[in-house]
Amino acid sequence: MRLVVATNFDNSLIEQVKGYPVTHVFGSHQRTLTGHGRASFLLPEVSERRFKEHLDVVHGAKIKFLYTMNTATLHGREYSREFVERLRREIETLVNLGVDGFVVALPFLIKLIKDEHPDLEVSVSSYARVYNIREVENFVSLGADTIILHEDDNRNFKLLNSLQRFRGKVDLELIANNSCLWGCVYRRTHDLISSLASSQDSVNFWFEYPILFCATDVRNDIANIIRMRWIRPEDLSFYETLGIDRFKIAGRNKKTEWLVRAVKAYSERRYQGNLLDIVSYPQGRATPRVVERVGGPKDYDVLKEVYVDNSKFPPKWLTFFRHNDCETRSCEDCGYCDAVARNVITVEGRPLGELKLGKVEVPLELIQRFGGHGEAQ
Repeated sequence: MRLVVATNFDNSLIEQVKGYPVTHVFGSHQRTLTGHGRASFLLPEVSERRFKEHLDVVHGAKIKFLYTMNTATLHGREYSREFVERLRREIETLVNLGVDGFVVALPFLIKLIKDEHPDLEVSVSSYARVYNIREVENFVSLGADTIILHEDDNRNFKLLNSLQRFRGKVDLELIANNSCLWGCVYRRTHDLISSLASSQDSVNFWFEYPILFCATDVRNDIANIIRMRWIRPEDLSFYETLGIDRFKIAGRNKKTEWLVRAVKAYSERRYQGNLLDIVSYPQGRATPRVVERVGGPKDYDVLKEVYVDNSKFPPKWLTFFRHNDCETRSCEDCGYCDAVARNVITVEGRPLGELKLGKVEVPLELIQRFGGHGEAQ
């Protein structure tokens, strides 16, 4: 097992996780020239001095540091010679500081980095949305060292089986603890919003509105939590039998205690308690708070009370996905995740089957209230 862990630039985080199989950490400054995969208001402000000190602590623990440059768009600035030269200088500065590699989503950035620094490690971000074997082949030909599959792929065992042919050619990395909706229609918008919110000279806002849509879908159907493609610590062996032993622990915006708990759980391959304690879950953490702050409805408060009992999953519950194709089968026709949800989820201490919630609509008028300067999540 190899864990690639988000860093919040707290040096004590590294001291606490270095005894676990952590091979890499990843992070960046709040706002960067390219932008990256987390909105700036979510992340700690990191001075150059603090960045270098943290990098030294990481290397002292025999861990590598990957700098996240995984924007979903450069806003057409690739056409500007001035911008590309600034980008080259930024990369050179980071390399001279000692970063061990980069996480990127755009082929343009892979080529730019590899042409000038062929020995640097480059991971293809989940923002690249790799969904088939041909895309993997093309990224390998560009020089990618690691491909981070989007979490939508985590239960696509037909695809994961087919990728065994790349053993020895490229590392495959799975995201263990994100809580993106399965079949999310907001994900590409969210990628672009996050990229915009972390880019220098971008517009100001303090909440990524696609999460409001996402939280609404979860609020209206709590079983969507089971449909999310997180990986339980107990289920890592499913992937290791396929030759995948590199797992990402997301959470650059999380506190040290939270990150250490997640690293410990995945390292020990077990967690007793609420699975949402080690899964990102902005639907139930951020959304109710920010909706309240802008005077929105209380409908989302129920998401704070969801408990997913990790001890109640059947030992081989994931086997279902080996033999059923979620890409071509409707959730309504299937019903498997609904059945699992009834077994493992309670809300305010009550079984999910007893929960009677009316449907809510996304209050579109709230979106403009998230603009400008304001308190972050």
